[in-house]
Amino acid sequence: MEVFAVTVFLSLMFGILFAALFVLERSQRRGRSLEQQALLPLEEEGKTVPARR
Repeated sequence: MEVFAVTVFLSLMFGILFAALFVLERSQRRGRSLEQQALLPLEEEGKTVPARR
């Protein structure tokens, strides 16, 4: 029964850790997705992208 308690405890700790890291990452990126960040070096100022048909 101790193994079950340790497993549940570690699962909860990992869940809290991942949730905290996710929130921290989202707050540092200022709402931009990974795809948008990857394309930033290719972005030209003042140029608009035509709409898809």
